[in-house]
Amino acid sequence: MNPAAPAPLPTSTSEARPDTGTPADPAVPDDAALLELDKANRQRAIDPSCSFIVEAPAGAGKTELLTQRFLALLQHVEEPEQIVALTFTHKAAAEMRERIVGSLELAALGHPPTEAHRQRTYELGLQVLQHERQRQRQWGLLQQPARLRITTLDALCGQLARQMPLLSRLGSQPGIAADAQPHYRRAAQETLRLLDADGPLADCLERVLERFDHQPARLGELLQAMLARREAWLALCHQGADLQQAEAALRDLIDDELRRLVALLPAGWQAALQPAARWAAAHALQQRSTPDADAAPTEAPNPAAQQPLQAVADWQQPLRGDSAELPLWRGLAELLLTQKGGPRQKIPAAYGLSGAGNKALAAAFKCGLEALPEAAAAALARVRRLPEPHYGGNDRAFIADLLAVLKVAAAQLWLVFQQAREVDFAEIALQALHALGRAEEPSELQLQLDHRISHLLIDEFQDTSPLQVELLERLTAGWQAGDGRTLFLVGDPMQSIYRFRKAEVGLFLQVRAHGLGAIQPQPLHLYRNNRSQPPLVRWVNQTFAHVFGPHDDHRRGAVRFAPASPTRTGHPLARVQWHPLIENRATSAQANAGEGEPQPDDEPGSSAEREAQQVLALIAQARADDPDGSIAVLVRARRHLEALVPALRALPQRLAFQAVEIEALAERQPIQDLLILTRALHHLADRVHWLALLRAPWCGLTLADLHLLAADAPRHSVWHLLQDGVRCARLSADGQQRLAHLREVLGLALAHQGQQRPRRWVEGVWQALGGPLTLAQEADLNDTQAYFEVLDRCTRHGVLELERIEAELERLYAAPDPDGAALQLMTLHKAKGLEFDTVILPGLQRKAQGADRALLLWDQVLDDQGHERLLLATQPEAGHDGPSIYDYLLALENERQRNEAKRLLYVGATRARRQLHLLGSATPNPKGDALGKPAPDSLLALLWPVAESEFVRAWRSGLQPCGSDASVGNGTDTNADAGASPKADADADAAAASGPARPTLAEYAHRLQRLKQPGWPAALAHPSTSNTNAGPALAAAPQTPATEAPTLPRRPASASPDTASAIGTLVHRYLELIAHDGLDAWPSTRLPPLHGAMQQWLRAQGLSAPEATAAANRVQRHLHTTLSSADGRWLLSAHTDAASECAIGSVVHLTPVPPPAPAFEPGPEPGNEQPPSSGHSPHPLHVIDRTFVHQGRRWIVDYKTTEHEPSAQRNGDLDTWRAQLQRYRALHDDALPVQLAVFLTHSGRLLRLSENQESNPVMPDCLSASEPPNAR
Repeated sequence: MNPAAPAPLPTSTSEARPDTGTPADPAVPDDAALLELDKANRQRAIDPSCSFIVEAPAGAGKTELLTQRFLALLQHVEEPEQIVALTFTHKAAAEMRERIVGSLELAALGHPPTEAHRQRTYELGLQVLQHERQRQRQWGLLQQPARLRITTLDALCGQLARQMPLLSRLGSQPGIAADAQPHYRRAAQETLRLLDADGPLADCLERVLERFDHQPARLGELLQAMLARREAWLALCHQGADLQQAEAALRDLIDDELRRLVALLPAGWQAALQPAARWAAAHALQQRSTPDADAAPTEAPNPAAQQPLQAVADWQQPLRGDSAELPLWRGLAELLLTQKGGPRQKIPAAYGLSGAGNKALAAAFKCGLEALPEAAAAALARVRRLPEPHYGGNDRAFIADLLAVLKVAAAQLWLVFQQAREVDFAEIALQALHALGRAEEPSELQLQLDHRISHLLIDEFQDTSPLQVELLERLTAGWQAGDGRTLFLVGDPMQSIYRFRKAEVGLFLQVRAHGLGAIQPQPLHLYRNNRSQPPLVRWVNQTFAHVFGPHDDHRRGAVRFAPASPTRTGHPLARVQWHPLIENRATSAQANAGEGEPQPDDEPGSSAEREAQQVLALIAQARADDPDGSIAVLVRARRHLEALVPALRALPQRLAFQAVEIEALAERQPIQDLLILTRALHHLADRVHWLALLRAPWCGLTLADLHLLAADAPRHSVWHLLQDGVRCARLSADGQQRLAHLREVLGLALAHQGQQRPRRWVEGVWQALGGPLTLAQEADLNDTQAYFEVLDRCTRHGVLELERIEAELERLYAAPDPDGAALQLMTLHKAKGLEFDTVILPGLQRKAQGADRALLLWDQVLDDQGHERLLLATQPEAGHDGPSIYDYLLALENERQRNEAKRLLYVGATRARRQLHLLGSATPNPKGDALGKPAPDSLLALLWPVAESEFVRAWRSGLQPCGSDASVGNGTDTNADAGASPKADADADAAAASGPARPTLAEYAHRLQRLKQPGWPAALAHPSTSNTNAGPALAAAPQTPATEAPTLPRRPASASPDTASAIGTLVHRYLELIAHDGLDAWPSTRLPPLHGAMQQWLRAQGLSAPEATAAANRVQRHLHTTLSSADGRWLLSAHTDAASECAIGSVVHLTPVPPPAPAFEPGPEPGNEQPPSSGHSPHPLHVIDRTFVHQGRRWIVDYKTTEHEPSAQRNGDLDTWRAQLQRYRALHDDALPVQLAVFLTHSGRLLRLSENQESNPVMPDCLSASEPPNAR
């Protein structure tokens, strides 16, 4: 028995203001009645004896309801583990656990909340504690919150698979692949290799390849795509399924389409039309079969083309809406509709209804046309695309072969997973299902869970996939009504926007209608909107009631609209506002298109830039209205922000913002420079990247110097040209200096290629070239570290796989600015679950990308009982006549995408708390007398019934654009907009309309950004990376045997080598390595064998052989003394929060150090090269030799290799050391007391410095045993 339908909504009648363009809705819900119904439904939802499926629209407070339900269930279980709550994200699971524990904490403390809606939660928390005391249960949930079983669906699948390793076939738990595409690709390749084998499978592959024009690469791409969604077809492959189920699913779809058409026809319409239609069809057939004697001979009539008309000529019974009637419906469409799909205005003479004796039939035919509703005519037009519900012989054979190939590909993927010891999430879920067993044959694990789980709660149920719903069915397979076990499902079908993650909104609709297995949850609906201001809620109610429509359709992913009622008090700035942009046809993408022609997604630059200026003006206005308010710019696709992001960065005053997964990492300039460096280092003959390397900021050769260097030698490598002293002498003095530094660094790098991991090698070269100094902002440092991590992932057996780098970078995005939380840019998908004071939706006219015409389409279709059926279709062969299954599935997919676009728009509109701004553009038609309609697949097309009057007003007024208040009229609080300033918005729009001046080609000058003075960065005196958790950047150098050259030697930029500096650098490197490896790994006996490696490294710094030998001896003494001293061993031992050679970039220059000279300078080409606005790197690098926390105190220690005794130190040196350490101290903000110290490696003594510049080093009276005993 199906559950009762939700109670009818109480309504009141209201009309919208005519100037808003909002269509009048004859049934606007009454707010007070909705709130009462909401209150009653919330009370029912926490009944622990019943199962429910709850629809909770945006802002309804479903997390609070889930918390209350969980607390209510805790009062009726023996152990808290009997309740399982499942979410889709770890963040949502953590939030639910935090709310439950927080409610229990407030109840234990006796602190009731001040918010009215949380009072009920507090009372339930008190009841849980009372239940625990009465039952004498010591759950200890406040001390052990992990007993609350709140987890994600993916985590649950992993737990199930781990509990039954043999049944799940996973054995020891594998890893989860962050990107499984390489595994799919390899499995497809292994499958294609079977072509070389003999047997039936090779024959199958050969036959399949015939349909792919014998191109294995195309078949490999198809196999790779289908392996990613193998849960949709794998079961059918193993069952040896034929196409009967697919044909049955197709018949169901056609039946459904025809039944809908029958329901749209007026009563008695068929009976009145039938005689006239029979006559017209028979006469038309006769006309076609009797050729005109004067006409030229034609081919014989096509029987297939005449079949529909013949079916109408034989029409006797009323049409019920069955696929067997399809030819007759096609005949009616041919008789009644034009080629464009509209009802005929005139009766064709071929129908034979023009004679005097056929007036009654003609009148009946004409009445039938006039009585045909518009919706019915559209449905009848769609009948033309409905295919025959059966597969042809060629398609049957091909699909059978393909399924056999897919079965082998799935087996190959399992072997790939085993070799890689990692799987994808789909495999975990499939193996979890396997571990649970089938419903008729449950496994031991399923029987155990049947006793352990009493209540199941699912959040965001509208985002479940068929595989996840099947998992839930298995978990609840033994549940019966009234056995005390309950299912609680919460979601909002209007917010189901994750079809690309395999979510199907139709599953929610099916479970609501038919239940889940044997469980029939009662449907409930929430109506409160606790987020948005009343004008926004009412605008959404009236607008989206027309956007969504009144009916659900689980096959096409359509959902009906459910209204909400506002609970917040009015705000003076609350409003919904349109900002139309009218395009001139001369600059529009529709310049040569007819009215209503879809415009391409890539807009002209001027249009996108004008819109970006509008958005900037709206952001400025929102910040002026509420400086502390949050602002979000939400778009349908990342590329829709391509004009706005540069406009934000070009503002004279920096405006911090967060672009959440918007800016591709590969498009950031520092990453492009690093990619150039990586490719050039690994391929000396890569001329393009070597020339780009010379143009990069760390070198910055002018175009004139590049021409002199390489123009007349196209067959020589750039590296070879750099060795030609005569050629390099042609360059300018500046160019010669820049080339000298780059040649020196790269020469050392290439001489020692292969002695380090590629990541450390490239990173070291980048640092030596001054790469960190070229970074413009703090986020760039995070981006470069992400790039180096990519290099690590792309390294296999010590070799960098260059072809993988760009593929890895395509999946990564630049890190958002941590200071820009008040202004966020993101896609609509990313915004789900968030809320902002002001929401701006630009680019509504942008067209969506339709479904691809792949060589094979497959689709999962839900039948009326909620069972999934697989449909497969191949592209029709050449010469195919009539509608095909392929075209029908493609149209069905496009229809689902359009329905999801409605939900996506709803998600964007409901993120706003206070203000919603909508931006779009329209173009006049070719005649210029009306506006053309927006692209059919755009979001603006969905809102056009609301927005058209706004755009027409803007077009007629001549303001491009003009702001207009779009808040709905009657039924809204008119005082809510009393403090709004639409005129200010209009003025801002008008000011922004023209946008920034665009330079002409003659005025354009290329900017060359480069280091002002190339040379060895000062920070390389203490080499490290910014990742303090990694090992030392050049640690491999000291570890090399005496017979090997150290890795990437670096010497100072001065012409005459400094022995003391070289010794200090090498001592610092070894101390970093010792602290990293641990003292146990560095006995004093390990030092003498390293003398040769030290000597070789020192020689590479420019020291002569005798100097290098003497310097190596001194390095050995420094290290031996350090390892022998108690102070030295204490410093290098393990400590809390310890780091060696810790590199920290500061945002501002620390006083009293004067700012350095600008790191960038304009190039020598006059007017062509300009420095960035920063003037120099805003993040100078500070390297702290050793820092850690000991007994609640932060120690900051600097190593000194000077060989003077402490008593001989001058006060100036002490002041210099103290000032240096005080700068380091300012970089730490952990609020701990700080101890500054200097360690003298020559004597092994530790000097603790005071803050007072006049005082001497601190001499402690007594030290604890754990502190350095000889601190001075």
